[in-house]
Amino acid sequence: MEEEKTIHNSIFNAKPISFHIHLNSILLFLSLSLLPFSYSALHKPPPLPILPLPSANQLHWQLTSMALFFHFGPNTFTDSEWGTGLAEPSVFNPTRLNTTQWVQVAKDAGFNRVILTAKHHDGFCLWPSEYTDYSVKSSSWRNGTGDVVKELALSAKEAGVDLGLYLSPWDRHEVSYGKTLEYNEFYMGQMTELLTRYGEIKEVWLDGAKGEGEKDMEYFFDTWFSLIHQLQPGAVIFSDAGPDTRWIGDEAGVAGSTCWSLFNRSTAKIGGTDPL
Repeated sequence: MEEEKTIHNSIFNAKPISFHIHLNSILLFLSLSLLPFSYSALHKPPPLPILPLPSANQLHWQLTSMALFFHFGPNTFTDSEWGTGLAEPSVFNPTRLNTTQWVQVAKDAGFNRVILTAKHHDGFCLWPSEYTDYSVKSSSWRNGTGDVVKELALSAKEAGVDLGLYLSPWDRHEVSYGKTLEYNEFYMGQMTELLTRYGEIKEVWLDGAKGEGEKDMEYFFDTWFSLIHQLQPGAVIFSDAGPDTRWIGDEAGVAGSTCWSLFNRSTAKIGGTDPL
């Protein structure tokens, strides 16, 4: 009887133990079966970006697609690429100037940005600069009251076309050229005029070109960059070494077989790049 009781108790006690084991198995199965559904509902985080990342202004510049360059000035009338800075201001007399027609032609051809050589290497200014007399104010055009930059800025704004300006660092007319401190102050004064008188400027072009045998000059590029970004926060700065934009390959249009948007400018100098 005692043995039977023990066996009974063992059998009796075995049932709840067996049930408990089966219940855990069922719960574990249900948990595992629900796990994939819960996991699939979670969002996978985006990958880390591959540096460097373009700025908003650089992206806008790329989306702009095409820009038309207006190389205009005394060289137009002397039939030369690089003026000497010795041509008389009187040679500049575009009696039928029509910047609205310029911009409309550009827009019709699919360009959404125009860039003007406000001053090329000859030093002649297409606006009445207060820092030199070698400008439109000394010409016979519009009796010395004309302003090509102003007219183009108004035409571009009316047509909804972006405006960019080119201001040559090399100045073959200015007497302070070659005197580092004095000329950098002169250049920044002219840059300030251009970036504060004519509304929004979307691009500023710098050029490192300088003829052989010319005076030594140290350009304060970093200071210029800061000034430009301060006065026109939406503008990109173009040169063969950036800091914001540059051409693909070199000025002749020659580029490597694979040339994307990335360019290592850590050792690049304006006017002295050789990207190939």
